[in-house]
Amino acid sequence: MPTLKANGEQIFYVDEGNGPTILFIHSLGTNNYLYRDQIAVLKAKYRCIAPDCRGHGASSYNNPFSLDDIVSDHKTLLDHLKIDKCHIVGLSMGGGIALYLNRTCPELATSITIADSFARLREGSEDRIYATQEAVAYLSMQEFGSQYAGDRLMPSTPIEKLDELSEEISKCPPKAYVDTIRGLLTYDASEDLALVKVPTMVLIGDSDDATPMVESEFIRDGIAGAELKVIPDAGHLSTIDSPEEFTAKLSAFLAAQT
Repeated sequence: MPTLKANGEQIFYVDEGNGPTILFIHSLGTNNYLYRDQIAVLKAKYRCIAPDCRGHGASSYNNPFSLDDIVSDHKTLLDHLKIDKCHIVGLSMGGGIALYLNRTCPELATSITIADSFARLREGSEDRIYATQEAVAYLSMQEFGSQYAGDRLMPSTPIEKLDELSEEISKCPPKAYVDTIRGLLTYDASEDLALVKVPTMVLIGDSDDATPMVESEFIRDGIAGAELKVIPDAGHLSTIDSPEEFTAKLSAFLAAQT
């Protein structure tokens, strides 16, 4: 599997398919596997790039980091692969990274898809950072991952997927998880919405209570021409709860841009 040394870390990534490039950016604690079902379908028509953010999945965690570092890693990877234009898909944390990347590299995106995400500072963020720091100090990441999977996935989602999510979360070192959530929850992207000048789709699971509808509406209203689509029978991790519906909506949106 390919890796790249970037900014002092070893970044693992998936690179599958041929055609216009899609950059997939995963959520907090997960990794490229979050988009496994989408890549399996879309690689027939697109080149699918899906890195593990530093401290996640198979990527290394050598030093404390900020959101700037994560964004820089993604740009370094794209430069290494000689990709100067791509569709960007980000779920939860990935949506924030997509907005940050668009701010720093406004010429990069062909289109942007933001799923189950938010773009403004929310009340209680500092409390959540502290609570997370305390939780991972006293629980193993396997235990933390089990709780996370139970909270985030739908009751109707097969138990095998909960077990898999728990296992993937457990790969994230506690300090890396805290670094990431601190960077994510202290980044106010509200003013960056107006900087998006490409076709944008906002997706949300109909039962997402982690980033509820009002947050997706805020993103849609802040980006000129953005459309909002709801994924039925899905919570915060809609690529896992309703993979076929997520893939169908993303495929239709991407096809309309070519």
